Amino acid sequence: MEIRFQRVFLVALMIGMLPILSVKVFAFDTVKSVPFNEVNAFLSVALLDQEEGGATIDSSVGDTVTADVERREVLEDMLDSENFEFGVQLGLISIEDFESNLWVSGHFSYHINEYFYAKALYGYSKAGETSFERLANVPPLLTDEQRKLSYYGLNIGYNLMPGEVFLSKDLAFNSMFSIEVGGGSTEFAGNSQFTVNVTANYRLFLTDWLTWDISMSDYVFDTTITGKSKTTHNLNFTTGVAFYF
Repeated sequence: MEIRFQRVFLVALMIGMLPILSVKVFAFDTVKSVPFNEVNAFLSVALLDQEEGGATIDSSVGDTVTADVERREVLEDMLDSENFEFGVQLGLISIEDFESNLWVSGHFSYHINEYFYAKALYGYSKAGETSFERLANVPPLLTDEQRKLSYYGLNIGYNLMPGEVFLSKDLAFNSMFSIEVGGGSTEFAGNSQFTVNVTANYRLFLTDWLTWDISMSDYVFDTTITGKSKTTHNLNFTTGVAFYF
């Protein structure tokens, strides 16, 4: 009888506690929903102000991300499209058997396209004495007029490696390496000899119309000055400037 009475008491107690627990759960849910409702109310007021011309708030915040990319200025190619070139050079030429001597030359070129160009070249030098003349103390082998060496010819050039030279972080120049092959005629020792010319040329573009040139050349021709015919290699180093127009 006592056990049955305890069970009835517990059931009645649980039934009486249900309303109290329901009120507490409802109150807890209400507290949690307050911040969300406040945010919605804030956004609603902001959107209303935006429509009425008031303070503006970006409604897309949280949906998209704007990239903050720093813009940089890009310069276009500074080189113009001139096809003609005129240049002057100064350097040394080693005339085989006749010492190294001053060399002066000039050229006129036509650039057919970005790869090929044609060059007309004229150069002048004056040969020194041979070692035989200096050691044996014999009469000169050549007169002053015969010691004058002049060359004129035509070369075909090919641009191999266009690039840039950086002298500092903010200073750079365009550059070009090219090779040339051609032929012409050499007037030396009273004779005119067919000459083959091979040249390696490096150009630094100082502006769109001015370049600094450095060249190494070999002028190959036959001579009979020493008493027998032989093929001579006359190496030439020059530097100078060229103008484009």
